[in-house]
Amino acid sequence: MRERITHGSLIAVSLLAGIIVPASSALAAAPHQTIAASGSIGIRLVDVPAGSLDDPRARSYIVDQLAPGTVIRRRVEITNSTGSTADVAVYPAAATSSRGTFAFAAGHSQNEVSGWTSVSRNALRLAPGSKAFDTVTVNVPKDASAGERYAVIWAEVSAPAPDAGGVTLVNRVGIRMYLSVGPGGAPVSSFAIGALSAERSASGEPRVVVNIRNNGQRTLGISGSLTLSDGPGGLRILPVPVELGTPLGPGDSRRLTVRLDKRLPAGSWRAHMRLRSGQIERAAAATIRFSPSPATIVSDRSGQKLLAVVALLVCMAMVAFALLLFRWVRRGPRAAGQAEVSTSQPG
Repeated sequence: MRERITHGSLIAVSLLAGIIVPASSALAAAPHQTIAASGSIGIRLVDVPAGSLDDPRARSYIVDQLAPGTVIRRRVEITNSTGSTADVAVYPAAATSSRGTFAFAAGHSQNEVSGWTSVSRNALRLAPGSKAFDTVTVNVPKDASAGERYAVIWAEVSAPAPDAGGVTLVNRVGIRMYLSVGPGGAPVSSFAIGALSAERSASGEPRVVVNIRNNGQRTLGISGSLTLSDGPGGLRILPVPVELGTPLGPGDSRRLTVRLDKRLPAGSWRAHMRLRSGQIERAAAATIRFSPSPATIVSDRSGQKLLAVVALLVCMAMVAFALLLFRWVRRGPRAAGQAEVSTSQPG
């Protein structure tokens, strides 16, 4: 029997509305069930610690700084918006984070954090349009070493394979866990903004690019704004919202690209970028210069080429006129001499 597991970018869960995976495919092969035309299984975090309200990740994920021997509990809500009854398995599993990429382990793979984690109900039966709450408990051992660790709380639905064998379809959606273990206070959070620069894409789209580095000890979610001022003719661009995207792990660097309108005039601009992660703010400013778009360059070159052709034609005309004038001057005295001789002969 083969198993196919579908997951990926549909893992991160929002505080207001869980990012959800359609469950209809998982239920399609389940016997004696009426299949909904649409709907999904979702999961979202309910409890956010008061001390983590300044961390934007804590609104979506289980994020905490824990001392060895600490026990924490978080509630999650699982929903069934399909038109069928769903049997949902809830369980913790392993995950990793490296170079800005949060990766989920296959199946029920375990690591330290998932081994410390349990749920109050690992199986739920949800009627169509219903929801239920589950409690996640994390029990950090007293001898746990310091460092940041990762896991996922999954809500999973599956369809059993036919008796004759075949493919078991599994759909799951989850909440990420970022747990930092240390004996003291929270580890240092910090990031740095590199030098701002301007560039254009092959299609002529202007962009501001900068490198962001996490030089702290915690994974950060980073967002902010970019403002352009002192442009050609004193133009100013209102603040453009920017976001790094996926969280940036300790020691990782990532290129942040801010795409701008193609109509942005070429020339010199003053760029101001302000980024924030929780209570941490960083700012950078630089004078940047956008080159003309490829279309403008082609147009300018075409004009220059036409001007060169016109100039060449004018030069050729002047040379031709000079040659004609030169020939006329050389032939002029000879013709006059012939006229003089003819008048001196007797009639």
